[in-house]
Order: sequence, then structure tokens, then C-alpha cells
Amino acid sequence: MSQLLRDRRAEIRRNGREMVLHRTGATPPSVTLLGFPRSYRPDELEGGVVQGDQQVETLNDELAAAGWTQPATPDRLVIDGRSTTVQGARAVYDGALLIGWSLWVRGR
Repeated sequence: MSQLLRDRRAEIRRNGREMVLHRTGATPPSVTLLGFPRSYRPDELEGGVVQGDQQVETLNDELAAAGWTQPATPDRLVIDGRSTTVQGARAVYDGALLIGWSLWVRGR
């Protein structure tokens, strides 16, 4: 296991919390995962990102175990009981290994 993956796992396990990703038509229809949400800074509000949107850092472990591919609209992510919609996802790699996702989510 690489140092980058060890560091990412440690940070998300330390600072993250459980959230549930829902996907219509998927089997299983939802996956519980650990994620670390943060609000965007004012200087990051560009290109479609608006105030109130969040960035959520996750691992790929739970998604891969469920056989899921990249999170995308209209997937729903429930964080602390609040439902959000995935607006976009950027894969996080360590070399050729997919180790996580950086999700852009927006509340209702």
C-alpha cells in the first residue's frame, strides 16, 4: 500500500463521518461510506460552484466493494441527514491505482 493511500485512509477515518450514496437502478441501491465534507472557499466559487455547495473526499474502497462506478448526477449523497445531489466527481489516483473520489455536491 502506498503512502498516499495510507495517508488518505487515515485522514478520512479520523475526520470523516458516515454518509450514504444512493443510485437509482443500482444493486445495491445504496452504499454507506466514510467521507470528509468541506465547504468551498469564496475564491473557489467559479464555473458553476455556488455558495452552499460542498466538496466531499471519499475513499474508493466501499464503492469498489459494491461494484459501483464513478459517482455522478443524479446520485444522491446523504450527509448528516441532509440530502445532496452529486454535481461532479474527480477521481483521485496514486499512479494507476484509483484510491478515492473528490465529489462536488449540492443540497436541495
